[in-house]
Amino acid sequence: MNKKFASFLLIPVLLTSCGQNSLSLEKAKEIVSNYSIDTKYPYYKVIGSLDFNGEILNVDATFDQTPEVDKFVPYARYNEGFYNESADPRSTDFDIIIYAMASRSYWLRAPLRINSENFFTYSKDKASGEYTDSENNTCAHYILEHLVTSYAGQAANANPSSKYMYIEALPGGGIAFGGKEVHTYVTIDNYPYYPDYDNIPELGEWKDYNPLPCYANKVNAKVNIRFEYDKDGWLVKESMTSIGYNANLASKTQVSLQAVYSYKFQD
Repeated sequence: MNKKFASFLLIPVLLTSCGQNSLSLEKAKEIVSNYSIDTKYPYYKVIGSLDFNGEILNVDATFDQTPEVDKFVPYARYNEGFYNESADPRSTDFDIIIYAMASRSYWLRAPLRINSENFFTYSKDKASGEYTDSENNTCAHYILEHLVTSYAGQAANANPSSKYMYIEALPGGGIAFGGKEVHTYVTIDNYPYYPDYDNIPELGEWKDYNPLPCYANKVNAKVNIRFEYDKDGWLVKESMTSIGYNANLASKTQVSLQAVYSYKFQD
């Protein structure tokens, strides 16, 4: 893995959609229904860059380690374990955290894979086991929408409804999710690097069973944000740039990040 501070400034990420022709959720489900549900555990590679809070970083990482059921494995290859129809990924249950870290995007923890089984599901009542009419908060659609619109509905929020998450069909059968000039509140993972530190000031000693990010790197800003998936439902790009981004400013409201993903499938 390339672990060094970059000596150049990032070029702001340009988004290609205004979100004015957003697909409906039902149309999105139709597109996603064409994606394979076959079990696959590919190696994957991440190449990206980040400018945040006065630091500029590059990442060139290959996730090729074998994940284990009961242990956090840094840079483990993809696994789908964090999708759980009855559990909340924000829980302190270590199994959920372990799989979440192994199976989400490098910077923003977006789902690495979507298909009809994990894209949209309803939650279950834990007592009765019956499905409710509420969207399950571990499904891919919920996670993506939360990343894009996490500030929506909060006090003093002036984010108009027309600027919530858009869904866009991509050429060749892919699909994109994003927001233009949305106010979001997210945590950047792998900053400055993860999990390379033995002691974490805010969180205490790093443990295999408690693989929390090194620092609480919250971004509270208006941004352009976008996640693109290919025709097979694999994440190929994530990007987020604050409105009025200025590479010369060191501020937690100034951020520009992007990462592209490639996958190696084995029989």
